[in-house]
Amino acid sequence: MSKSKVAVIMSVYYSDDLTNLKCAVESIIIQTYSNIIFYIYLDGVVSSDVENYLYQLSLENKNIKIISNHQNNGLAFALNQLIEVVVKNKDVEFIARMDSDDISIDTRIEKQVKYIKENDFDLVGTYCTEFGSESSLAVKKVPLTHSDILKYSITRCPFIHPTVMFRKSIFESSNIRYPENTTFTEDMGLWFKILDHKLICGNLPEVLLKYRMSDETVSRRKGINKAISEIKLRSKYMLKLNQFSVKNLILIISRLVFHSLPPKLLKIAYKNFRN
Repeated sequence: MSKSKVAVIMSVYYSDDLTNLKCAVESIIIQTYSNIIFYIYLDGVVSSDVENYLYQLSLENKNIKIISNHQNNGLAFALNQLIEVVVKNKDVEFIARMDSDDISIDTRIEKQVKYIKENDFDLVGTYCTEFGSESSLAVKKVPLTHSDILKYSITRCPFIHPTVMFRKSIFESSNIRYPENTTFTEDMGLWFKILDHKLICGNLPEVLLKYRMSDETVSRRKGINKAISEIKLRSKYMLKLNQFSVKNLILIISRLVFHSLPPKLLKIAYKNFRN
């Protein structure tokens, strides 16, 4: 019996570093799971080195597909464009996310396909290890069962975005897509839509991705606009998903304090209160 085909989707934009990008791409190319088609979206104009590398790679490997847009529209738009392309590919059964500066463990796709099938999940993520920053965690854990993911999602992110794998069918049978009108919360917006549709989610309790951190990674968590966007989103789905409690409400509002911390305190909080 042939293996299920997996589409890996990745977005690249102008500030992506070529060396880091090569590590990310190579980690997908060398996967132990062989039936992969790799879609890479150029979100706006990128450096000539990055563009030349990717197009040369696509010439050498028929399973690497490059899609480009000269206008930068952001990650949510890019991922939605990739999903639209993949949905039309009748051979694909699963869609896996990948970021352009992370590194997938070589058994990642193989283990996720096995796990998502065995447990009949619609979405499955994994643990990761972080590197590159003082705030990095040796093992970043997330809740494992659907019920725990549902409860956890109201106040914290239940998935590590670049580790997730979806059944393609969830995008075929609904209008589920990444929200494009949020401020840095496109992944949480998608998780809430999936949970609201009563799709079954899980996380595989194994480190299958190396997540690159930097001071910029932490600083992106700062800002009133992000805090307000996150509070609105979490409050909306706390009610929609029947997860209202005084504790949850307090924890949601506390996001305003977290995102307003000075950089040094934000780094300490990010390091010590995520697991």
